[in-house]
Amino acid sequence: MTGEFRIDYTITYRGPDDEDFREIGFGSTYAHANVNDAAGDVEALIQNRLWETTGDMPDPETVDRPVSR
Repeated sequence: MTGEFRIDYTITYRGPDDEDFREIGFGSTYAHANVNDAAGDVEALIQNRLWETTGDMPDPETVDRPVSR
């Protein structure tokens, strides 16, 4: 098969007092010749907090990391 693969993703979160999940981020990978490389992009982008946000979505750097007080 020839062509390119890209994975579009959303990140959702449900807090302890939330009834449902809400979107907190989204993004897409670079174009790759195979699915495995595109999947590797997803992992790297998420681990490095490089997803996109809009409106009242939290800053990716603050997601699931300890809050300084």
